Amino acid sequence: MTIDTQLQALRAGSLDEAGQRALLAHAIEAGQQDIAFEAADHLAYTLLGAGRAEDACTVAQQALVLGPDFALLHTLALAEHALGRPLEAIAQLEQALRQLGQPRDEDMRLLQADMLEHLGTLCFEQGKTLRAWQAMEQAAGLHEQLGDAGARLRCEIALARLAREMGDNTQSADKWLTVIEVARLAESPEEEARALLELAAIAKDEGQEEAEGSLRQEAIDALARAGLWGELARTLFQIGHTQKRRDAVWQAMWLLLALRGPMEGLINAQAWLFMREEQKAQPGAARVAAAVLAILEGLSSELTRHAENHRMAITHLLTCARLQGIHETEVSTWLERERLRAEDGVVLNTMEMIENMDETGEWLFARNQVFAH
Repeated sequence: MTIDTQLQALRAGSLDEAGQRALLAHAIEAGQQDIAFEAADHLAYTLLGAGRAEDACTVAQQALVLGPDFALLHTLALAEHALGRPLEAIAQLEQALRQLGQPRDEDMRLLQADMLEHLGTLCFEQGKTLRAWQAMEQAAGLHEQLGDAGARLRCEIALARLAREMGDNTQSADKWLTVIEVARLAESPEEEARALLELAAIAKDEGQEEAEGSLRQEAIDALARAGLWGELARTLFQIGHTQKRRDAVWQAMWLLLALRGPMEGLINAQAWLFMREEQKAQPGAARVAAAVLAILEGLSSELTRHAENHRMAITHLLTCARLQGIHETEVSTWLERERLRAEDGVVLNTMEMIENMDETGEWLFARNQVFAH
């Protein structure tokens, strides 16, 4: 088989590993750089995909004795990373980027952006924050020029988190604002919401309570559009907790009941709403306690902390009963009389009770959207 025939087979994907190794050996011996680089890159990438990273490194290094090649150096960096050698991977990526220079071809610029993003991630993991920032910012700029909003969004998020890690809240806030802008362009309400929540966390650190509350409320709309109901419930609880707003926690409770969990959220909301004994004595407390218990008893007993949660739920329900003058021996009859059992639809009845409480006259989210997703 001639070299040309082998190359055609390589590009068609029909040349087996032995044939690829023979082509590579011949090209290296003949000093045919281009062929050696192409054969080595193809084989190394295939080996890497098969989980043979050490073999991929060996193949790439064999061809690189002929000189540097950005594509092969990139593949070598991927293999080094897979082998848990991040510093070697960083060195290979830096060399690959120098070799690539400033390409004009769009595909090459896309490759450059990917390499810069990979470099930024590795440098961040190794504590090389300045180089991580430079690489990630270059990658974000290239993705913006190439019109890839999703990839740019990924880089801008990394930059916002990096600034936070560096202790620069102002820079981090600026980057999260950019993330919001790009997320809206990319029609990604999930990332928009997460960015708003990150800004709220920064506002909290800076002691800006009003800004924190405003940002969390703005995040609610994006969370609802993204269908991130669990995150929305947590945000409602945080608003209620920080602003002492019982309506927000009631709405979190309604949402968690609709979702049938998570149990930790339900129990935390229940504990916050009924902290004091006189609150536990209210009829609504017993209804919430019965609904929480009904959901819990419908879940698998293998779930984490199931037994502990079950004890807490029963204790809370028994406390509510005692404060309403119900003796322990009469609890079953009382549950049946008050229609507080699972078979009575206590969860839906409790949700209706919350809807009818109407403490403020408005809900912080459109609850009809919950069942539309």
